[in-house]
Amino acid sequence: MTEGQPAHQSIPLLKSNEEQLAKIRRQLEGMFRELRLVQDVIMVCGSVRESSSADLDGEVEHVLRRCGSDRLFSVLKTLTEIVERFGGKTEMSEAHQVEMS
Repeated sequence: MTEGQPAHQSIPLLKSNEEQLAKIRRQLEGMFRELRLVQDVIMVCGSVRESSSADLDGEVEHVLRRCGSDRLFSVLKTLTEIVERFGGKTEMSEAHQVEMS
């Protein structure tokens, strides 16, 4: 640490205004809705698999990949952005840094 730097760096959120807090709240609410949707998709696909023949295996896999995995990735990306605003990191932070180099 150099002499010109403060001993404790503040969390960026503490410097923000109500508008930024509202944005973070909306992002978290959106993430919750997305996670609930993914949960529903997984439950429906599981029920379809239990009650149907192997004819639908490809369709179930496609729905899980597109509606489950893709949405989870999007939520994880948004969550990483929020965590980074608080000065933290996730596994995706490191992957994002590699992409940018």
